[in-house]
Amino acid sequence: MANIKTFVSVDWGTTNLRLRLVAVPSLEIIEEVVSSKGIKTIYNEWLDFGGDKETYFLNFLKNQLALFSNQITSDVAIVISGMASSSIGLRELPYANLPFKTDGKSLFIEQINSDIIPNTIHLISGVKSQSDVIRGEEVEIIGLVNEQDKKQSIVFVTPGTHSKHVVCVNGEIINFFTFMTGEIFSVIAEHTILKASLERTDYNTAVLSAFEQGVAKAMEGKSLLNTLFTIRTNTLFKEKSNVENYYYLSGLLIGEELQSLRQLDCDSIKLCAGGKLFELYHKAICVLGLESKTEIIEAHLVDLSVVKGQWNILKNKL
Repeated sequence: MANIKTFVSVDWGTTNLRLRLVAVPSLEIIEEVVSSKGIKTIYNEWLDFGGDKETYFLNFLKNQLALFSNQITSDVAIVISGMASSSIGLRELPYANLPFKTDGKSLFIEQINSDIIPNTIHLISGVKSQSDVIRGEEVEIIGLVNEQDKKQSIVFVTPGTHSKHVVCVNGEIINFFTFMTGEIFSVIAEHTILKASLERTDYNTAVLSAFEQGVAKAMEGKSLLNTLFTIRTNTLFKEKSNVENYYYLSGLLIGEELQSLRQLDCDSIKLCAGGKLFELYHKAICVLGLESKTEIIEAHLVDLSVVKGQWNILKNKL
């Protein structure tokens, strides 16, 4: 391990791909390559192209590695986490089971050696419960958990297309829950009758009230399937503009998701929300009355959590 100076961190999600050349042990990001071609896109391209799936994925990854201005020599390890180890990814790996220690030692990791890419590839598996799965978020948690966390019960909230609530007790992940909040929002906004009642704009204080109203409506516990139609009547009765409706819908769905946190017995909630979703999730937590037990993990720490988690996992293999 003393001879290792860099590794390539690959965070390959459903909708995005991020490669980073990382210096060790400082974990400084030397260079990064970002692509909108997530696992789902590459999988669909392979379905059209045909041939061996793993070969197709590796050739695409090879082309991405070539975009680095720094030369990636064959002795540099590549660590991949996320959806790349799923059934639609590079190679499907079995899940690790719960409870799952956040030192990462119980993760299943498969080494891939190929003529296409001369580097050793370490592909990281996900984790499963009796009714749910995660791939990628467990690596983030490994990179985020500190020594104090290992003495508490914490729920890590990671917003996204499929938001995750990860329950960690005394340094072990004991359960997690997936919420299709982001995907359902997109489907409603793009493929239902409500589309005509919605207009997207950047988040600002002018739409904050509509968002908060949506969260408060979700707190009433009424049927979401019924409440959604009020977006249509808001337009018909001229009670809200289409811009306000857009954030009202967001409040309804995020409020519905985060309500579950009120039922969980935990010492603290950690909101892992860098980027655009942070303001919305933070505001919803305040409306739900959970602000006092919620800690915000700073965006730069969330951003580096995958790299840190991957490095911790890689050290276990060396």
